[in-house]
Amino acid sequence: MADLELPGGVEVAFVRAPLAPARITRLVVPEGVAAMGPDRLNAGLSPLRVAGAGLAETAWLPLSAAGVRFVGEPVAVAWGADRYAAEDAAELVEVEYEEVPSHPVHEQHPDDIAFQRWIGSTEVERLLAGCERVFEKVFTTARQSPLPLEGRAAAAFPDPVTGGLTFWTSTQIPHVVRAALGTALGLPAERVRVLVPHVGGGFGLKTSVYPEEVAVAALALRLGRPARWIEDRRENLLAGTHAHEERIWLRVGTDLQGRVIAVDAEVDVDVGAYQAVPFSASLEPMTTSAALFAPYDLRAIRVRATGRFSPKSPGAAYRGVGTCAAVHATERMMDLIAGELSLDPLEVRRRNLIRELPATSASGRRLDSGDYAAQLVRLEEVAGYRDLREEQSRARLEGKLVGIGVAFFNEHSGTGCSNYRERGIDGDFGYDSARIRITETGRLEVYASGIDMGQGLAETLRRVAAERSGVDPELIDVHLGDTDSCPDGSGSFGSRGAVGILEATVRALSQAVERDLEPGTDITVTVDQDQVYPSGAHLAVAEVDPLTLIPRVTRYVAVEDCGRIVDPFAVAGQVRGGVAMGLGDALFEAHVYGEGGQLLTSSLLDYLVPVAASVPEIEIDHTVSPSPKTTLGSKGVGEAGTIGAFAAVACAVADAIGHQGAELTDLPYTPERIHQALERRERPV
Repeated sequence: MADLELPGGVEVAFVRAPLAPARITRLVVPEGVAAMGPDRLNAGLSPLRVAGAGLAETAWLPLSAAGVRFVGEPVAVAWGADRYAAEDAAELVEVEYEEVPSHPVHEQHPDDIAFQRWIGSTEVERLLAGCERVFEKVFTTARQSPLPLEGRAAAAFPDPVTGGLTFWTSTQIPHVVRAALGTALGLPAERVRVLVPHVGGGFGLKTSVYPEEVAVAALALRLGRPARWIEDRRENLLAGTHAHEERIWLRVGTDLQGRVIAVDAEVDVDVGAYQAVPFSASLEPMTTSAALFAPYDLRAIRVRATGRFSPKSPGAAYRGVGTCAAVHATERMMDLIAGELSLDPLEVRRRNLIRELPATSASGRRLDSGDYAAQLVRLEEVAGYRDLREEQSRARLEGKLVGIGVAFFNEHSGTGCSNYRERGIDGDFGYDSARIRITETGRLEVYASGIDMGQGLAETLRRVAAERSGVDPELIDVHLGDTDSCPDGSGSFGSRGAVGILEATVRALSQAVERDLEPGTDITVTVDQDQVYPSGAHLAVAEVDPLTLIPRVTRYVAVEDCGRIVDPFAVAGQVRGGVAMGLGDALFEAHVYGEGGQLLTSSLLDYLVPVAASVPEIEIDHTVSPSPKTTLGSKGVGEAGTIGAFAAVACAVADAIGHQGAELTDLPYTPERIHQALERRERPV
């Protein structure tokens, strides 16, 4: 984005609120300063909104007008010939604030409930009353940032002739951005062209439409010249969307053999200050609710899912959002059950797995394919599980704190429009599209509604197009990230590339082949893909230093079932990168807010992430159960590594100190939390 030519353009900087929640009592742009406050910039603009059943509506303006709801919220915009001049202008804007009570965040929602829904069975209480054992525990996960290498960025080029706009943005959802900009600016969607450059990672951060994007577009139109904003890392941590801050209460009934019969749960998610567009506050609580105990054959589950407003940066998507927290709580509870009943943790999982697929889980997941028992057996074989347990016993005799963690999970992938409506999100969000065009010279062109953000979508589409058409890959061109030429769709997230986007591409290719790839052929296919469910069985070995209490992962094994593997190299990269991310989530990463709404972790000095030395070699294996819901049988693997590591690493660290009577339930499992767990243990070493 920073390399784009910007003839006659300006660089943009935002004035951001230094405390929150607060009321703006005075905002003055001195004469001659290149800046605008909300009175000028917001005029005639519509706020960002999302509607749906159970959602408390919020209006997110490009610049906060009367009050600010989180530290880092934009209150004014400045510009200059370069970023230095823009920052200097921003510092000259005079703003005074008056602190207000933290709650309610929105006066019209006095209970701070952004979303709430009950799901599950009415039989839970009766079943729990008949269980031989009932376990109750609370698990929490930390607030975290997706943290792609490249932050957010936007550049707007107004068209003085049409009054339209060409808008470059580092996003995962170009067509959603186009629609939102059109609504906010009062422009027909066809007069807004969104272009996406090479994206330096997204991980969910770039699946939201942001007020900064609207502000940059509006500023360019008001100035009649191009405008560009490049986010710095502090802005990214401060005002980019967050995720994963959850409290999960579980009450689980079992028999004496460790078989789970019924689960009662409460999921409470901190969703920050606004409903993020397009996912809303329903995303994380609903995903968590469906993912709890999802691969296990229990008889009933009941979940109260709540999203609560807070004076923090809004919550939205982040790789494995909702599923990570659910699998952590589920797998830690399975370990606690195993410990209380003196059973092997892997055996408890084996006894509880759903045996025959397709099936519908207790939470309502329509599981399409898989052999969970065989997948767990494969993990046991590849990892050498029995030998690992023997090695652990010997290490403990030497005084070492060594733990083994196992995680089994399934995840939703390729979520379609109908699936989103079931969650309470209105509109047409969730479609995927592909266009196949044969040029006069015989080249095959693929246009798709997704973008490439490092996951290898373009190369995968080229590979599939060559296989299905017989055309030389050198004669195939793949076009992504241009709303003028690419068909409408939802973008790239949640493994859509391997599911809905690939499905639309395959169907369009089939029609083109039926026409003998005749020059002039131009076919577009749109699909409303029903969710598919890849699964994973992961194992981690961890050692905790007995003096520093620093945990270290020494071995990691992942056995994935992502259906048919379309691109082995891309799949391996996704799993390895995902595991590294999940390891960081489990051991290091946590946002902390202090007084006055201050984010105390707004730099990488305080927000810790894993480095290369933190991640062991990752051993990857597969079982294959093609999905009957996609032509190729592919199910996606983009989030699997993160979800699996989130739980397997946590279980391994907990196991490392569990034999000493210490219990870990609150992520991340840092040395401080390990120390606290050892201090409050019920029995001495």
